[in-house]
Amino acid sequence: MEGRILIVEDEPIVALDLKQELELLGYEVVGVAESAEEALASVEMCRPDLALLDIRIAGTMDGIQTARLLRRWFDLGVVFLTAHSDEATLARAALELPYGYLTKPFQTAELKATLRMAVHKLRVEAKEAAAHEEVVTALDWMKEGVLLVGIDGLVSFMNHEAEVLTGMTAGGARGRWLSDVLRIDHEHEDRLPGFGSEPAFRAEVFGCSLRQEGGAKLPVDLNIAPVENCDGARTGMVVTVRNATERLRCGSVVEAVGDQSGFDRSLTAMMHVDSFGRITRVDLALLEQSDIAPDLIVGRSITALKLDPDPRISVDLVNKLLRDGPVVKTDRPMLSS
Repeated sequence: MEGRILIVEDEPIVALDLKQELELLGYEVVGVAESAEEALASVEMCRPDLALLDIRIAGTMDGIQTARLLRRWFDLGVVFLTAHSDEATLARAALELPYGYLTKPFQTAELKATLRMAVHKLRVEAKEAAAHEEVVTALDWMKEGVLLVGIDGLVSFMNHEAEVLTGMTAGGARGRWLSDVLRIDHEHEDRLPGFGSEPAFRAEVFGCSLRQEGGAKLPVDLNIAPVENCDGARTGMVVTVRNATERLRCGSVVEAVGDQSGFDRSLTAMMHVDSFGRITRVDLALLEQSDIAPDLIVGRSITALKLDPDPRISVDLVNKLLRDGPVVKTDRPMLSS
């Protein structure tokens, strides 16, 4: 079956001809409606993939108004079918983002091509929507807050952890300036690319003070990475926010990685992680080979390392840790001594 179609046409003979043509083309006609009210009721019951909709129909609403309700209430796409092709009608119809427009009288070949393209577009959009939903779900499971920001500096998305850290809902943050959502103390804000007029570049800033809704302050670590399109043009940035409370409580990083024990003398990559999955210790030899400062590792999770914009960390170090070395788990979280 090519797809499920609802016909909205107030001329019974025309509707019958359309139904027969559609069925010959392999489509399932799930209903025939003569008015907006009938169309809405049919969609509620039959859940078609697409509506083939005449612009001039009986009732208090025309086809264009009906298409608007079908899109807003049911996210249902339409193909307009009409004998009217004047500029004013076309302009009104275009506002409802139709998947096609057929002018009577039409040929079977036109109907077939228009519906095939419309159904194909619907399926592609459905796959893209499903993929987007998977990404959003994955981001919501992350322990770090993630904000997507456009080139204009406006927030377009943030995950659940970002809501928790900022005290603001994703809906409330969408369309607002990044600096209004992620309210960093001025002493650190000057060090953050993209918060002002300068374009975003890769940066990581530790120990910022984030002002939450209600006035409370929270220590956070920030990672900022630009987003580029396939042509290399800057299109926005991704800001990752981590609660730095536990990292700051772990005490001196030097004490965490500095004693020359058998752990540090190991020839293989080794690390300690606490019960929350945060790294508390990495052997010195590995850090020296990688040329990475200890404070860029300790206090972070493997997931956070994988997302780091520095390939020395996200690729080289992570691969070596996961490939070569045992992970020594402790039963307690990082605490200061």
